[in-house]
Amino acid sequence: MTWAAEVAFLLIWVAPVWAQPHNGAEPPEAMALARHAYELARAGELEPALAELVQAARIAPGNPLYRPALGRIYDRAGQLEEAVGAFADAVRLDPANPTFRAHLESVSLEWGEALARSRRFRAGLVHAGVTAGRFPKSARAWLMLGLFQTRNQQNLAAVAAYRRAVELDPQSADASVGLGVAQSSAGLAQDAEATFEAGLKKFPTDAMHRQAYGVLLARMAESGDAPAGRAVKMLESALTLEPSLAETHYQLGSLALASNDAASAVLHFEAASRNGLDDSRLHYATARALRRLGKTEESARHMDLFRQRKQPEESPGLQP
Repeated sequence: MTWAAEVAFLLIWVAPVWAQPHNGAEPPEAMALARHAYELARAGELEPALAELVQAARIAPGNPLYRPALGRIYDRAGQLEEAVGAFADAVRLDPANPTFRAHLESVSLEWGEALARSRRFRAGLVHAGVTAGRFPKSARAWLMLGLFQTRNQQNLAAVAAYRRAVELDPQSADASVGLGVAQSSAGLAQDAEATFEAGLKKFPTDAMHRQAYGVLLARMAESGDAPAGRAVKMLESALTLEPSLAETHYQLGSLALASNDAASAVLHFEAASRNGLDDSRLHYATARALRRLGKTEESARHMDLFRQRKQPEESPGLQP
């Protein structure tokens, strides 16, 4: 958002505070602080504007118009958790205001994305549950909930969340993929196959459906429930659509290694690394493939990297 748009937002939401007081006469101290906050924000001084508005909201706790202005400045400053709280207060004070609810939903989804990026999966699960409760008809809220449930290994709950997202937005490829992955993680392989087959028909150019389906087929190949060639074909079709899929390269490398083709496995593992994959699985598999090729020093280096990556991964999402 440009500064001009930010200032326009403040003009809409803060200026009426002193023009049309709520809940009786507005305390003059609050009005003065709001005016000053507006001037500071217009001048680009976010932190002082924020401090003035926080104080105004404390003086006039029943006025909902300060809260969205606070939320917008928090959002602009990257303080997303605080922005969610400010917009939630606005909705609490004026629950019938659709604009307040729209901003609360938007910043809640934004905060959820930030929690996922920082791997704060437990905090994300709590936040996503609250968000889905506030916006039960939001497909994106249910998508977020399904994601955090999966990350917290609540796979059956994730199936229900993703299914709700699909119901609300049948055209969402993300919801379809998420449902299939959750079903697969919950041990519902046949349901997952059906979801992925339907997804391939509905979203034939979506590489993520093919990658996720390929992962399931590779797992089934390990247990003898599907031929490995079927998994390879599905994963290769994903790369045709999107050559930079790191997970797809890793899966193809693992399948090549299982068929004693260490040279091809290393090529896929290197491609996975180039495209951003850097977890313990990749380094362990790369070490095995290099060892089979007689490259002992390189293999040992990847085993060291495997150990470095493994410990943090054993307790993911423990941050509050």
